[in-house]
Parts: sequence; structure tokens; C-alpha cells
Amino acid sequence: MTVSEMMEEFQLEIDDIRWYLSTGMAERLLTYRDNPEELEKLIWSGKLGDDLYHMEEQYLSNLEDELSRGLLDEVQIRNFFHEALAAKRKRYKTNKSY
Repeated sequence: MTVSEMMEEFQLEIDDIRWYLSTGMAERLLTYRDNPEELEKLIWSGKLGDDLYHMEEQYLSNLEDELSRGLLDEVQIRNFFHEALAAKRKRYKTNKSY
């Protein structure tokens, strides 16, 4: 089974993956609260922009690659998608304007 097929099974769209990854990125950025200079460096260096550029497509591509190389199995990917589905449900439950 492919990553795309598993996404369909979970009724996830690319926007749902973007949201899931955004929640993780927000948590990551909040860790810089006590060290704003490091956050400034992250932004200034362009690394943050690089990390955000097509993050969902890159994430899915990496999953597909790791699946085909045997570094991940379907169970692990399904676990990621369960987390993404939970983030999706929380997103729509909390704010209906998305």
C-alpha cells in the first residue's frame, strides 16, 4: 500500500498534513521562548523558510521513500496518520472557520 492510499483510507488531504506539521512546527518555535537570539538566527539564516517550503509535500515524499526502502512500515505510517487525523479533528472541533 502506498502513502497516498493510506491517506485516502484515513480521509486525509494535503491540507490536513500541512496542519499536522504546522502544529509540530509551532511547538518547536515555542521552545525558543527563552532563547530569542536562536530564533532570530533560525529566521535570519533562512532555515525556517527552508523547513516551511513545501513541508507537507516533502514530508509525504520522505514517508514514501522510507516505506519503499524498508525504513518505515505501514504500521508506523498509520501511527503518523492517526496523529494527523487527531489534529484534523481537533482543528475543526475548536474552530469551525477553517
